[in-house]
Amino acid sequence: MALQLILGNSGAGKSYYIFQKIIKASMEHPEKQYLIIVPEQFTMQTQKDLVMMHPRRGIMNIDVLSFERLAHRVFHEVGGEHRKILEDTGKNLILRRLAEEKKEELTLLGKNLKRLGYISEIKSLISEFTQYRITKEQLSALIEQNQKNPQLQFKLKDLKLIYESFQEYLKDTYLTAEELLGALSESVEESAAIKDSVIVLDGYTGFTPVQLGLLRKLLILSEEIYVTLTLDEREEPFEMGAEYQLFYMTKKTIAGLRKLCEEVQVPVRRPLIVKAGEKSRFQSAVALRFLEGNIFRHGKDFWGDKTKELALVAARTPRAEAAYIGREIQRLIRDEKLRYRDIAVVTGNLDIYGTLLEQVFTRLLIPGFIDRKKDVLKNPFVEFLRALLAVIQEDFTYEAMFRLLRSGMTKVSMEEVDLLENYVIAKGIRRFSGWNKEWKRPLRGMEEEELATLNLYREKAVEGLKELRKSLRSKRTDVKEMTKAVYDYLTSLSIQEQLKAYEEQYELEGDFAEAKEYAQIYGMVIELFDKMVMLLGDCKMEFSEYAELLDAGLSEMKVGMIPAGTDQVVVGDMERSRLKDVKVLFFAGVNEGSVPKDKSRGGILSEMDRELLEEQQVELAPTSRQETYIQKFYIYLSLTKPSQRLYLSWSLTDESGSSLRASWLIAQVQKLFPKVPIVLEEEKENLEHLVTAAGSIPQLTEALLSMHAQQATEEEIALIQWYANQREWQHSLERLMDVVCYISRENGISRAVARALYGTLLEGSVTRLEQFAACAYSHFLQYGLKLEERETYGLQAVDMGNVFHSALKYFSDAVDNSPYDWFHVPDDKRDAWMEEALNRAMEEYGDRVLSSRAEDQYILERVRRIGKRTAWAVLKQLQKGSFFPEETEVSFRNLEQLPSVTMLLSEDERMRLRGRIDRIDICKQNDKTYVRVIDYKSGSTRFDLTSIYYGLQLQLVVYLNSALDMESRKQNGEVEPAGMFYYHIEDPMLDYDEDVNLEEQMLKELAWNGLVNGDREVVALMDREMADSSDVLPIKFKKDGSYTASSSVASQKQFQKLTKHVQKKLLEYGERILKGDIQIYPYELGEEDACHFCKYHSICGFDRKLAGCEKRRLRPLDKAEIWKRLEEEGS
Repeated sequence: MALQLILGNSGAGKSYYIFQKIIKASMEHPEKQYLIIVPEQFTMQTQKDLVMMHPRRGIMNIDVLSFERLAHRVFHEVGGEHRKILEDTGKNLILRRLAEEKKEELTLLGKNLKRLGYISEIKSLISEFTQYRITKEQLSALIEQNQKNPQLQFKLKDLKLIYESFQEYLKDTYLTAEELLGALSESVEESAAIKDSVIVLDGYTGFTPVQLGLLRKLLILSEEIYVTLTLDEREEPFEMGAEYQLFYMTKKTIAGLRKLCEEVQVPVRRPLIVKAGEKSRFQSAVALRFLEGNIFRHGKDFWGDKTKELALVAARTPRAEAAYIGREIQRLIRDEKLRYRDIAVVTGNLDIYGTLLEQVFTRLLIPGFIDRKKDVLKNPFVEFLRALLAVIQEDFTYEAMFRLLRSGMTKVSMEEVDLLENYVIAKGIRRFSGWNKEWKRPLRGMEEEELATLNLYREKAVEGLKELRKSLRSKRTDVKEMTKAVYDYLTSLSIQEQLKAYEEQYELEGDFAEAKEYAQIYGMVIELFDKMVMLLGDCKMEFSEYAELLDAGLSEMKVGMIPAGTDQVVVGDMERSRLKDVKVLFFAGVNEGSVPKDKSRGGILSEMDRELLEEQQVELAPTSRQETYIQKFYIYLSLTKPSQRLYLSWSLTDESGSSLRASWLIAQVQKLFPKVPIVLEEEKENLEHLVTAAGSIPQLTEALLSMHAQQATEEEIALIQWYANQREWQHSLERLMDVVCYISRENGISRAVARALYGTLLEGSVTRLEQFAACAYSHFLQYGLKLEERETYGLQAVDMGNVFHSALKYFSDAVDNSPYDWFHVPDDKRDAWMEEALNRAMEEYGDRVLSSRAEDQYILERVRRIGKRTAWAVLKQLQKGSFFPEETEVSFRNLEQLPSVTMLLSEDERMRLRGRIDRIDICKQNDKTYVRVIDYKSGSTRFDLTSIYYGLQLQLVVYLNSALDMESRKQNGEVEPAGMFYYHIEDPMLDYDEDVNLEEQMLKELAWNGLVNGDREVVALMDREMADSSDVLPIKFKKDGSYTASSSVASQKQFQKLTKHVQKKLLEYGERILKGDIQIYPYELGEEDACHFCKYHSICGFDRKLAGCEKRRLRPLDKAEIWKRLEEEGS
């Protein structure tokens, strides 16, 4: 019985010394048992090292164990421990149940139990109490001691209540991981394997009270215990020193072990100091040996020369930093003949750098292993389970249902899911009731057979969910019944077989990490189900609580990853990863906040609470202050891992562009090595980045771009030539050149293809031709390929426009069929007819607008308000003049014989326009019939003479021309245009002014927008009340009686010129369409742009950065210039 401390600097060879000693002793005493205890993640590497060091390449009487494995070994040998091990998930389940039961007794914690993650915080604290051997009696004493601090006192009372309940629940049935070593302490005396054995503890930086409790027994039972600890050979091991000093943690551990030996009367031998020798880590790296001996010390020594053993690298972003590390690894492999296993990366921020390095390693074909436990939340099976819970809990919402269907684990294929989603979005299917009944309303253009097939997909999607929903939502169901219902549903989908197929597929592809995950995941979920049934089986609860419990269990699942091979770069956390025989180490992300890590605690016990308890001689997990000192020791251990070279790198900004500061560690290292420069990663020459062919594609792309711009350097040309000479890279080079030299050019389709798409009779609305004028390619996508946006549920802008159009038609019919004329409709009748017209119009959109959603109800109220205001404005505008509605909603179908509607494009090709004129007003005066057209607009379209001239706005002119043709056939005298106008159906906001008549102001806001016949007699027929300006027409008079420059007026001759010009544009567009013009050449006119609201912008491929992608810039024209041009056209 004795304790031997083996001390030495990091890298001095402590492990090598003790392993050699144990191997020699094991060969001399084959009958004796030797146990080497190391941290769990270090067991495999230690076994490998011992086997390689042993002369016989075998270790018969040497066992390498962790404390946990030692416990299971002893239990297996002596029996007696029948309790099941309870892991974190099980603890959470029990604590949730106990906390709910004791909720009324918990003074402070009870109100927070439902808070996300709160139970996990309680679990962590209970585990801490167990690990640091805090007893119920201690808690009672602390409650008495802290009467002057009521908040801490109430916390401790609540924690004591939960702690006691938890221990009572576990009694004789379960054992937590923290209690495992306590149970081992009770059984270890019966173990023959431990008695008189030699035990080595290697790789530890300190021991918890529970571990020390076990060591107390081992000191008595074993023949000798060796403990290796890292301590500078210049330090006095038995002098504690200050808490902030580098080796304080080691000295605290030594003091704890000495105290233990005194208590059990076991001698402590004189510490053995291992000094750097032949087997020390820094035998050939003097600069790194200097770093190890001086970092975080208070001496003034510094390294006066440059050295290649240390590199300081600043990168622009973490992504650039990871890319640099990847390239440098490849260079080391290529130029310095290292193996991948000789290189490692550590970081203080594995979440960010682990992911980035994984991407870089994949791109550069570097075999790597990210040393972390992977959560399984993104696994399709776990996602499926979580979505399943959401479907039942949220009652089949769109989001939950398609999250489930898109997990890939149901019987519905992805194509079928797409079709279901299209229908659900279009028809607003919600809740279980929407999925559980037959869908009867087809989508736009859908055949009955397609709808029947879609219903089959619907039935397949909800198969089994109806029964599951019934089981899970029943108020009398307990956890066991709910879990069985979920399990039965999983079985019905053959989930286990599906996961096996995934596993085999990943194995075939060589992705063994993914294969391992899929091999474990089903068993892990079933184990979670078993725990829930075992711990909470007869507990009745609401499904929402059950779902929360199950989801919490799934969230805590982690899959431990095992390296797929031996020759690979290990990437790990600076505290957790145990690295062995590393020649080159990259320390990434050495930024403030990451190195050292920010470990400030929130939690149930605050930092102040912990400091107070420490003053009362209660040892718990380290406080933030203590953590800072501990992390400094871990940083020291990380810095001293490599035997040849150390790289320290950091980022200047994060991915969002926010600046980052280098860690104070960089300043510490710079003090020791003032002549080691900081290398800015982006300052390196381009060819220095070239390491492998696969990893140099970005540089090749840059070289090709330079060559395309005729700015390539000799180096870039040489790089391109190298790839061109490599047969395996020629295809990739050609594809890259195609991309770099790509010119966006649509050459059009043949006349034959155009005929196949459109036929010889080109039919369409004027809006279609306006779209062609804006961008021929957009027209091709919509009318040629017939690409449509997904139909969506709800009252869209186009639906509102259609509702208003229909309502105004019904309102017009009501006036025409009443005893009143348009000039004498009573206000009450007007409002009643419009209300009825709106209701009738909205019934036609019943599946879209008759919704109970508050948003839709608000829109409906607004529609009614605008509708009534429109009816008021229409009548007021008519009452201002002598015009009356001749016809409303006039379809072009009735006008096919008119030359303005049907045009001959060639001998066998015609164009027939489709459309509907909202309103034609006429006024007969002196054997003349004046015609005006009104087009109702619910959007933002404004009359623009420039747009008409360029052929972008044709609708009003075509409507007026058609109305004139129609009236010419009906009337006997002359027919002349009075004007063409847009009436904007809107809800204008008025500035309040008590001196202004609000009704007049409203009428001005709703005035028509268009072109007026400038004949003063015609103007008077439309607004007999106007003085210097009109409340109805877009005109104003000067003092001399002439029109102002802003007035939108034209003579009858100008109307004719404009009509003739538009007819030419229509013919031109028709001919170009049938010739196959599909050019991507969108217009740009001032601030207007064809691409702004184009629904095809995301798929057309138009990008101004690409050669050939240009816009058709149109110059804004004033009215005088337009009329002049039209005059010249006609001459």
